[in-house]
Amino acid sequence: MKNAILIAACLVAVTPSLVAAQTAPKTVEQVKKDVEQTQAIKTKIDEAAQFNPRFVRTLTNVQIELTLTDQTGAGASDKKIVSMIASSGNWGKVRSAGTVYPPAEPPYPVQLNVDARPLVSIEGPIQLEITLEYSPIRGEGDPKVGPRQRPSGINQSQTVVMQSGKSLVISQAADPISDRKVVVEVKATVLK
Repeated sequence: MKNAILIAACLVAVTPSLVAAQTAPKTVEQVKKDVEQTQAIKTKIDEAAQFNPRFVRTLTNVQIELTLTDQTGAGASDKKIVSMIASSGNWGKVRSAGTVYPPAEPPYPVQLNVDARPLVSIEGPIQLEITLEYSPIRGEGDPKVGPRQRPSGINQSQTVVMQSGKSLVISQAADPISDRKVVVEVKATVLK
């Protein structure tokens, strides 16, 4: 209770000076001081932008090419390519899905979904946030995959730094059921 009375007394004592300060016009010195403070803040923001590419929003498009290579044993590899264009700092999303209806078995979904967001820095490298979801169809003649099993799907999300126009293998995954492996390679190219 004593604290509430003390706070109320302080407010009553300070309020007239606050009202006077708000209604009184600023002097030339106060305006100059405000301008200097604003310029100092702007300078700090500009300096931070030089060292942190996330502060800079470049207006450019980036072509993203994802190549997924799916191979079991020594057999032929199956390649899938997803290509998209997204502007720097924005998401591009590709969805590809279907349903397989094998004879005498329940149907199951297959999909290849890719989300990517490139961030182009003023120094040149590209920071790429990418998410991949892949559920493949069962390969013909794969003896290690039973009639009710199908190859394991992949769900990955990561952030990598890339050079424009250069490919980078971002992951290699092994199937826990068979000797299958999936390699994911990405190339991001800044479009002029």
